[in-house]
Order: sequence, then C-alpha cells, then structure tokens
Amino acid sequence: MSTTTERQASARPSTNALWRWGRTFVDDVFQKTKQRAFEFALSEALGVLGSSSEQNYLRLAGIFDKFAKDQSKKAVAQWVREYLSPGRPGTEYLKRVLSTVHPNIRRKYIARFIAYIIFHPLGTTQRLPDGREVAVPACMLISPTMRCNLKCVGCYAGNYTKKEDLPLDVAERVLGEARDLGVRYFIVLGGEPMIWDPLFDVFAKFDDCAFQYYTSGHLMTPEKARKIVELGNVVPAISIEGFEEETNLRRGVGGFERAMTAMDNLREASAMFAFSATVTSKNVDVVTSDEFIDLMVQKGCHYGWYFLYMPVGRNPDTGLMPTPAQRNKVRARLAEIRNTHPILAADFWGDGPLTDGCLAGGRRYFHVNNRGDVEPCIFTHWAVDNVKDKPLVECLASDFFKAFQKAAPYGNNLLRPCPIIDHPRALRGLVKKFGAYPTHDGAETIVEDLAEHLDNYSEEVRRIYDPIWKEEYGWASVIHSKPQYDWSKKDIDSGSSTDPSGN
Repeated sequence: MSTTTERQASARPSTNALWRWGRTFVDDVFQKTKQRAFEFALSEALGVLGSSSEQNYLRLAGIFDKFAKDQSKKAVAQWVREYLSPGRPGTEYLKRVLSTVHPNIRRKYIARFIAYIIFHPLGTTQRLPDGREVAVPACMLISPTMRCNLKCVGCYAGNYTKKEDLPLDVAERVLGEARDLGVRYFIVLGGEPMIWDPLFDVFAKFDDCAFQYYTSGHLMTPEKARKIVELGNVVPAISIEGFEEETNLRRGVGGFERAMTAMDNLREASAMFAFSATVTSKNVDVVTSDEFIDLMVQKGCHYGWYFLYMPVGRNPDTGLMPTPAQRNKVRARLAEIRNTHPILAADFWGDGPLTDGCLAGGRRYFHVNNRGDVEPCIFTHWAVDNVKDKPLVECLASDFFKAFQKAAPYGNNLLRPCPIIDHPRALRGLVKKFGAYPTHDGAETIVEDLAEHLDNYSEEVRRIYDPIWKEEYGWASVIHSKPQYDWSKKDIDSGSSTDPSGN
C-alpha cells in the first residue's frame, strides 16, 4: 500500500508537465495579446470612420488582411474586401452601419464581435497545470432564466419559475471564468432575458466583453434602447416569424406589432440590433422573401439570424420542421440576399462551410442553462456536469465535450454539420457512451421517440446536399481538407474517432 507521501507526490504535476504548462501559458498570453491588438485596431477604425469615404473602407479591409494568418481567415478577409468593393452591397451596408450605429457600439461591440468571433482561431486550447488541454471556444451561451411572458408554439420554455433562475453569483462567476479562459463574447438566451432583473447590470460589470441577447422585444422601451447605446457592448436580436400573420400565429396576438415597436425604439436610439427568425415548414417562403428582408432593412436591422425549427423539448411537432428541400431553399436564398441587400443574414446550418462545421461541445461554443447544466449546444439538452458543482474549466475538460470535439464535423460535407438532425446516430451514441442526463423533462424525446424520423430526415438531407457540396463548394473543400473530415475514420455510433493518430 502506498504511503500518504507517495500518494501526494503522484497527485502533483510532474516537472515536465509544469514546463509544458508554462510554455502553453506564454503562448496563450501571446494569442490573447494579439486578439486584443486586433480589437483595438478595429475599435479605433470603427470609431472614426465616416459614412462616405471609400478610403476608410479600404483601411478597414486592410486591417482584416493584416490579421488574417491562416487559410480560413484569409478567405474571410478576401470576402470582406470583395464585399466592400464598389458596386457590391457591402458598400451600402457599411454606409448604413456607419451612419446609423452609435460610435460607442461600433468601438465596443462590433470590434469585439469581429476579433473574438469571426477571427477566433479554431483549435485554440489552454493547458491546465496537470497537463490536460481544454478547448477555448469563441463564445459562451447562457440562459440565466427560462421564464418568459409568452407561450410560443413549439417552445420548451415558459413553465419555469423564478426559483429556477441561475443565481446571480453563479452567473457572474461563470462569466468571469470564461473571460479568464479567453472568451469575450457571450450570448444570452432564455426564456426572455429581459425578465431577469440583473441583465443590464451584468452587461455593465463585464464592460470589456460583448453580448448579444435574444428577445421578443416586448419589454424594449425607449429607455432600455438608450441604455443599450450607453453600454455600447450589447446588441439585441428581436425574434420574429415573418409578417403579422406568421408572427402572431406563433407568438400571440400583438406579437408582430410589439416587435416592430421594439425595432423603432432601437433605431431611434442609434443602437445596433438584429432580427432572429425561426424557420418552419409554414413560414419558409415568407421569411426568405425580398419583401420581408426589405422590411427588416427599413426597420433598421443590421443583421439577421435564421434558425431551423428543432424538434426539442416537450411534445415537439415534427410537422413544423422545414423539409430538406425547404432547408436547401433557405441556404440558396440567403446567399442571394447577401449579394443583393444591404444586410447580413446568417444561416445557422447552411453556413457550416464558413464555421468549420458544428460549433457544439466547446468546439466553438457551449451553453449553460438556468440550472447550471453545461450543455453542448442550445438545442442539445444533455449534460454530464453542472457549474454549481465544479469550476467551468473542469466542465469544459469533460470526456463528453472532448468526444464532441473529436467527432466533429461528422463528415466532409459541412452543409450537414448537425449531430441532431444531420447525424442523429452520432448524438445518440455520445449520449449513451458518456451517460449524459436530459436537462429537462421531455429532452429524451430527441434520442428515443424521434430516432427513426431523424434518421430518415438526415438521409434525405444527405441525398440533396452531397451533390451540391461537390458542385458548389470546392473552395470549402480546399480549406477543410484535413484528416478529421474523413468520414471513413469516424465511428459515429460511439461519437469517437477510430483514427489511431487521434485526428
């Protein structure tokens, strides 16, 4: 039997481990310093750029070129230069941003979004003193409350109480731990974040970070809009389902009008804000129409997010899922919109080629829910750890998250990035292998009752998207020609890699 001294010695990091940790610490400081320098350069440029000087636009593109080192970032920088070139919609878009968004937001929020999200290097890790490596994601999602003043069709939130809110001290500790790790961009969800009383105080306390939060807009008063401009590090995304008929159908009578009023209040305050559209089988044509986009531009939105309806939560309605053909229409239409309208629109699934595939499991982001459970994704309601029980870094170092990172991107077609609806066997295997628990009643439906439906759905997506990937995404194939994209080396039923090299 070993002595107490021997056990203590074996628990201490070895000299080599400490040396490796020290070297990694220096590299980490260098990387963070470089990102802060990029943020500062962007902040200075965005704070002083005028709305009519083409030379200023070239300077902005030049900053992107200077800090783009790897192939993916160079592709982004090239896209920015082309997007801002004369005759392209980016010129009008940038003029609109510079003429309608307060300089305070340009210096703080926009600079940080670009520096810490768009230019976040995939694969960044931090070595712990014991030798373990933890992936540093680009952002953290957090839902401090699941309470909401609405009862939207197909939403799993709304039946929660104030007692189930994430305590303020826990929320601030987790945000601080994420910031120490290198995360400086946070997305706040719910429920309705504006119901959580400390929301704006937290934004102010973490003034060196940037926040986006999703809201129905019902509580967006002129005073709140002005406060957002004063803070400078916050952008709200207003949820909307199309025009009045579509929005009210899901969000209740008056939902559309209140969203429009929120946008008016934000625009008049010179805030930056976005729209967020949940795409269903019922509204897909409306939310991708020129008329809808024109309305969003008219109301003052600067960008928009498109999320497919996901069959998660209590009693999900698979009939609301966009069909694979409709999903492809969203992909194609958003590409057209970016080329023809002065607004940026992002497809959370169809833009997988731009994000290196799935973001989940700490690869680029993760989610802390209102109970403290650390989930791989806002739509993946499974966990093995809780931030109330251990430090955030220990949660991110879990074998569950590491398996997500190793299994991604689940194949070489990044138009099919999702382990929920594109590779459902992978999600079922990961949940089973690591004994993950469902984080709310009904979460188990996605891997039990809906297994056959999702297998069939994913096969139809594969049939549609594989030819498109080969014909239209040669540029992405070149950028992402890495061993881990080889489907033959993936054991998707267990969520692990069979490649002996560990790629």
